[in-house]
Amino acid sequence: MERWALYHNLEYDSSEEKNPHLIFYNVKDEVVKTVSVKNMKADEISSLLESLGFYKRSQKGEEVPEEFQNFPLHAPRDEL
Repeated sequence: MERWALYHNLEYDSSEEKNPHLIFYNVKDEVVKTVSVKNMKADEISSLLESLGFYKRSQKGEEVPEEFQNFPLHAPRDEL
């Protein structure tokens, strides 16, 4: 989905369309959390991502400000 391409540090994989979910990784590329989005609307998913600190570009190709390059950073260490 094109809308997810606007989020920095997020990759969208459509291979699990029957049971779509978000998978969050730490800096060591280890899974720290998985969230089912099967019953969520696109705006609910966007709200979730923004509440977790993901930066959303206003348009494709927009540069991400330096202070957001490594976000999300404000998530607790034991969960995202």
